[in-house]
Formats: sequence, C-alpha cells, structure tokens
Amino acid sequence: MKNSKHLNDITFIGSGISTSFTLLNFLNLLEQSNGKNKTIQITLIEKYSEFNTGIPYGSRSGFSTLLITSLKNFLIEPERQYFIAWLNENKHWLLEEFRTEGGKLSEKWLQSNKTDIDNNNWEELFIPRRFFGCYIDLKLKNKIKDLEENALVQITFISDEVIDLDKKDSKYDIYTANHGIINSKKVVLSVGSLPTKQLWRDKALIEEDNFMFINNPYQPELSSVLSKIKSFVSKREGKETNVLIVGANASALELLYKINDIKILGNSNKLKFAFLSTQGRVPDAEIDIIRQKEFKPMNLALLKKETSLTAKSIAEATYKDLDLSDDIGLGAASTVDKISSYFGSLLNKLDPNELEQFACYYGNDIGKRQRCAGVHYSNVVNSLKIENRFNHIAGRFSDLILNKHHDYSLKYLDTESGNELIYKNDFHLVINCVGSSNLQSDRIPPLIKNIINKGYCRPNESKIGFHVNQKLEATEDLYIMGPMLAGNVIEEKPVWHVEHCGRIIWLSEVLSKILITDFKSHKITDENTYTFEVRCLEKTSDIAYYKDLLKQHWSNNIYYVYEHLNYFRSETDSLKYFLFKKNGSDLILMPIILRTIKNNNGDILSYYDAITPYGYSGPLFNNTATENDIKYFWQHIDTWYFENSVITEFIRFSLNKNYLGYSGLLVSSLVNVKGALYDDFEKQWTAFLPKVRNNYRKAQSFNLEFKIYDADAITEDVILLFFYIYTETMKRHNAKDIYFFSLEYFKDLIFNNLSEFSIVFAYYENKTISTELIIKLNDTLYAFLGGTDANYYHCRPNDFLRVEVIKWAITNKYKWYVLGGGLKDNDGLYKHKKSLFPKDDDIMFYTGRKIINHEIYDLLCSNHSDEYAKIHIEEMEKYFFPLYRFHNR
Repeated sequence: MKNSKHLNDITFIGSGISTSFTLLNFLNLLEQSNGKNKTIQITLIEKYSEFNTGIPYGSRSGFSTLLITSLKNFLIEPERQYFIAWLNENKHWLLEEFRTEGGKLSEKWLQSNKTDIDNNNWEELFIPRRFFGCYIDLKLKNKIKDLEENALVQITFISDEVIDLDKKDSKYDIYTANHGIINSKKVVLSVGSLPTKQLWRDKALIEEDNFMFINNPYQPELSSVLSKIKSFVSKREGKETNVLIVGANASALELLYKINDIKILGNSNKLKFAFLSTQGRVPDAEIDIIRQKEFKPMNLALLKKETSLTAKSIAEATYKDLDLSDDIGLGAASTVDKISSYFGSLLNKLDPNELEQFACYYGNDIGKRQRCAGVHYSNVVNSLKIENRFNHIAGRFSDLILNKHHDYSLKYLDTESGNELIYKNDFHLVINCVGSSNLQSDRIPPLIKNIINKGYCRPNESKIGFHVNQKLEATEDLYIMGPMLAGNVIEEKPVWHVEHCGRIIWLSEVLSKILITDFKSHKITDENTYTFEVRCLEKTSDIAYYKDLLKQHWSNNIYYVYEHLNYFRSETDSLKYFLFKKNGSDLILMPIILRTIKNNNGDILSYYDAITPYGYSGPLFNNTATENDIKYFWQHIDTWYFENSVITEFIRFSLNKNYLGYSGLLVSSLVNVKGALYDDFEKQWTAFLPKVRNNYRKAQSFNLEFKIYDADAITEDVILLFFYIYTETMKRHNAKDIYFFSLEYFKDLIFNNLSEFSIVFAYYENKTISTELIIKLNDTLYAFLGGTDANYYHCRPNDFLRVEVIKWAITNKYKWYVLGGGLKDNDGLYKHKKSLFPKDDDIMFYTGRKIINHEIYDLLCSNHSDEYAKIHIEEMEKYFFPLYRFHNR
C-alpha cells in the first residue's frame, strides 16, 4: 500500500457538520492568535463525494426536507443571527431550489409561511435543512480560502473511506481504501452516527414484483430512493399499496412527509400507511399554552429538596412525570421544556460517576419520550388518519413472512401483550427507520472495529459512544467528535445526544480550543518538545481528568487511583500529580502528596516535603519513554521542588524498574516475591515446596472450600466480611497504623474500580476463615491485603487459599502473581510466600530519597534530633527519612 511522505498536523475522518464547526472554530482561533505559526497542514477524509454538510444538511437528504424543530430551537446564538443574516441575502435562490425539488406539501409550506419569509421572520419557521447546509458549506470554504491565502493553513480534501489506523511513535498511519496510507500527528474521528440497523436481510434495497424493502432511505440519497418508491407504486396500476415505516422518529416522519409530497402519490387513496414503534405514538407537535403554564413536574420538584441524588433517582422521577403528563393527555411539546429544565438543574448535584451513569443509561431513553415535531409533519399524519389511511402499531419488528398469497405479512412483538402477533394487513412497501446500530453490532464499519480491537478506542456503557478524557481524546492525539461522544461527561456536563446542533457547536468549541492550545504552546513541532504540568487533585473536573489519564494510558493501576491516593493525605496535605508530555503526548505520570512541615511547637512552616502513598508507586512511564525523556522528567521535578520550597522527596517505587534514571538516592528496601504462572497447573504444583503441597492436602482433609468474588459480584457484604477478617488479623499482629484502613476506604476504592479487584475466601463448615484482596493489572495479580482467623491455623487455610488463587489465575490466563515481601527480609512471612515460588527470582522493592534544599533540611533535622550532627549525609539510607519527622511518626 502506497505511503504518503507528507505529514499532516491534523486529519479529520468524516466531513459532516461536527467537523465543519470544529474546523471553523479552530480556523477562527488560529486567525486571532498572536505570533507567526508555520503553515498547518490539515486533511479532511470523507467517504462520500460531498464535504462539509453530512447527511442531514447535504444533497443526500435533498433540498425540500424540513427541520424537526423551529430555527429558534435548532440553532443557538450568536450563530443563529449570522445564519439569519445570510438567509435574508440568499433566500431567493434557496427558495427556488426548494420549490423545484418539492411537491404539493412543499408548495403548501411556501404559501403558509409567505408572510414570515417576506418579512425575514425566520425564527419560528421549520425551514428546509438544506438551507443550513448551504450556509455552513459556503462559510467554511470562504474561511479556508482566506487562511490559505495568508499561508496559515493548507487543507486537502480526500474522498475515500478510512479502514484502519495505526499509531507509530508520535504519528498515525491512516489506511484508506483507495489512497494508500496518510500520515498525521493528530486525528479527529468525526464520522457521525453508526450505520442504520439492518432489520430484514442484509441488503440496502430489495425489489420484487409486488414488494419493496428499503433498509436505508438515505442510501445513496433520499431523492433516488423516493424516485424508486414512485416508480414501484406507479407500476402497481391503481392497486392498494400498504406502506409500513418501522420507527416513529424524525426519519420516519420525514419519509411519510416526502412520500406524500410526491405529486403523483400524494392524493392517492390507494396508498395507506402504518408506523411500527414500541410506544405506538408519533412525536408531539401541538403546544397547549394554558395547560403548559399549569403543568409542574411534581416528582422532580420533590427531589430539589434532596442533597444526595443518583442518576437513577433523577431518571425515575422524570419517568414518573412523563407518565403523569401522559395520564392527563398533555404531550411532549407542552412539557419538554419544563421537565428538561427540572432534571437539568438536578444534574448539577451529581458527582462525575453519577453524571456518566445518566449520560450512558438514561439521557437517550428520556429523550425518546420527549420527541417533538413540527406541525407540517403532524398535519400529514392527522390528514391521513381522517382519510383512514394511517395506523400506528405499538410493537417491535420481528420478521416479514411470505404468505400463501405471495404477499408479505408483518410479525411483531406486541407492546401491550408481550406476544408475537401477525398484523391483519399485508405490506407491499417497507421502510426501515429504526435508527442507528450500536458498538456491539456485528455490522460496525471496519475502521470502528479495528480501533476498538487495537485498544485505541474504548466503548463506554452507552454502547453508542467512546470513552474520552477531558481533552476529548480516546487515546493520545486521537480525538472524538460528534455523536460518538455520547456517554461522556465533558466540562462537568453529561453528554448523550450529539446530533443536536447546539451541542455540536458547544463541543466543537471545546475541541477547537484544545487543538489551538497545542499549536500556540508549540506542542506540535518537528523536534521533541517537553511539557511539564503540575496539577492539583481537588476539583471534580481535575479528578475526572486524572482518572481518564490513568484508564487510557496505564490500565487504571490501582496503586495510582484517586481513591487510594486520597486516603493517605491529611487535612493539611495537598494531592498533586506531575504530567510530563513529549510532543503533546502524555508520556509520564506521577502522583505525589505534598505535606506541610511543622516546627517543634506545631506551627506550620512555609516548607513542604513530597511523598508517595503506601504501596507500589513512583512514575508511570508510557512504553515509548526513552532514557533521555526520563532524565528530563526528573530535572523538571527537581526544579519545581526547589522553586516551590519542597525540601525532601520520599518515593516508594514499583516493581517494574520505574526507579531507573532516578535523580535521588536509591535504597534497596525489601525483597518481594513475584512468581511466574505456568500454563499447566500440574507443573505449578510440582514447583511448590513440599510443605505447600502437604498443607494443601491437609486443608482438603478438612473439606475447606474456596470462593472468589470477581468484579461485579463484589457486594458491600463481601467487603465487610473481608474487612473484619483483615482488621482482626492486623490487631492480632500489633501492626503499625499504616496497615489499618477504614471500611469506607475499601468500599470507595473497590466500588469505584470494580473490574480491577477480586476478593477470595476460604471456608470451613461455611465459616469464613481466610481472605485476600487481589488487584488485577493486565496479566498480573497482586496480593494486596489479606488475613486469617487464628483459630483455624490448623486447617492450613493460607496455603489452601493461595493455591486455589493460582489455579483460578492459570485458568484465566494470568502470567504473574505478586505476593510482596515480609516485614523484613527473610522473615517467616517472606519464607511462607517464597514457598509457593521457590525457583523464581525475587524482585527488589526500592525506595527513593532526595534532599532538595540541604540547608533547610539540616536546620529542620537539627531542631528535631540532637544526634543529627553525628550522621554523615552519605549514610542517609540507614536512618528514618526524612529524619526531621522521626518523632512525629
């Protein structure tokens, strides 16, 4: 495959309305920015021949399809006023195009709205969508022309389908069907919604003598599909033609409207229609002004008094108020504003996790019950009802069955009864308008399938969107824009429907600012540029951004998760993290606790020290980090420490050699047991020391039982049981305070990171006698914390539990089991752990110690210990560090 030598700065995959607004905002910011930039190379790749508009606003939808909402509700300010000014200048040719393509309903629209059009009163009108497409297309083209003339950008348009992505070093290889490989530093995935669900047979269009089935009415474009419908009905020579439209959304209404707009078909009494949808009703159009003012969402109003809310409680209250409005016969057009305003204000009380739950599980479901439409659409439905030519079936599509008359009958799942029924009338024309598929479908495009399989994009719980961080990245330099942002929380706002133009504009502004910031700070250059950021973990948005980083780049390593870090800071400490970037890509992450220092009288001084929390910590490196990158990282940290009055640093490193390149004193602190797991348990069994096998056999003689609670199976009761055994074990051993954790710590840590934990138990006669909390990280298990009831030592539950864990780990394809060390090297605890992996090499646990300001350190230590003057600085590793905290332990 041909590889282009040209390297783009940004490549947009997809050229719909989301891309157009993002690019427009980006170009505006670029034009306004001070200072000279190199010419930015941008490529747009669109699989269809038309750029800048997408399906809804381009030629594929035609010139005579109308907005589902009024212009006032469609477009936000100030864009609406810009658009109206353009409409006023261009309305004559736009209306002529509309009249030429449209039929009898289009002519009726022109006549009904003539006065408003003549007086340029556009805001309340449901205007043709194509008008907006023409506006945005021309606006973007003019902006590109201006900036290209000033050598600020060079933009290339490629009509082709992208089938795959590969990230190599600091760029992406973009594989296209016909243009080979395109290289780009950044990629914006803006491909719109997923393909339409296939209802019946895997073909876009099926034509038989007396039957036509259309799976996608916009493929290749609406006008050609309407032409086929016209031809099909005309050939039936006056026979009754029953049309089934599956769905009751905007597309369904649009198809019904456009078929009746065809002059030859619109007056045909032989043409009868049916909708099939779960709820059995069309979007509401009529607003009852008086009852709208009187209506109050009572259930949502009650929640305003609550201080602690969940996504589920808000959704359930919303459903109840929607049911209430149904019961009193007040439609969505009259209630949508009030209900949305009420639940929207309640969302401000949710934490990020609950906001994400709302975005993933509830937002779209509520939206489906609040669908509204323009009177131009509802009038068609009402007219057909009066003529007894329209029926709405409440149910879900199951199948089309060829009957003995060689016609097709509809089999559907009836909403009310829950039974599968055959509809009384046969259908001759069936149109699929059920909407898009989801990311679990087998029919997702090759590009989407490939980037999921490679781990570049991770579907979120909405099943229609990808998880992104606060920079809208699915992974480094791969940004998501448009409908696939559904299911995220962005700028503390839940996002679930990104086909609304107002949301598209907002999100395009967010992304364009992110992109322009990268360019203005020279993060995109031809040479390596390092960026060192120090961020606080205080605000909700900061915490969410940190969590995103950890999940995307470092597998949500539990020793680094916020819930673990936050437990170890006191009220006077601050929790921060260092983020080191190379050429704009996240390279190294390291959280740190910054502690205030007190004098002997307890007064807080203007100095600090830095420490990592309990457990395996230190820097997390991207797998592309080089020796030079690590050197620069520590240089930046040491400079920041000095400038911010940090006197010392104490780091507990991990077992993955992240101590390499450390700029302080490295101390070998404790030998740890890390065992390799065989593919075959019999080999593992043979490798155990004999006492392990004997103890396991003895445990079996007591009929001990093993149970593992994995991920979602972990409940509050399971955590409580583990907590009790672990805490009692620590008390029995007179453990140091650092080994005691609160129940809330465990619940917070585990429930916020369920997929990274398992809890195992050993049982004797249904009594829990031993337990272990296990951390799962990629192909490795970590024995985090555990305990045993001393009354049952004779049953040998410890060895039994560990052997059973190893069995489970081998079955589930884990490669390593880290047991940690003893309280000191070669003690009884270490030897017990080592007996499971006697032939494996141990791994050293290192700590790092660093003095940044020796003068202040000497002063602090002298004030705390008279012995300090006798200690040589090179002997620092032998003593408690930092020594000035020795008496504060």
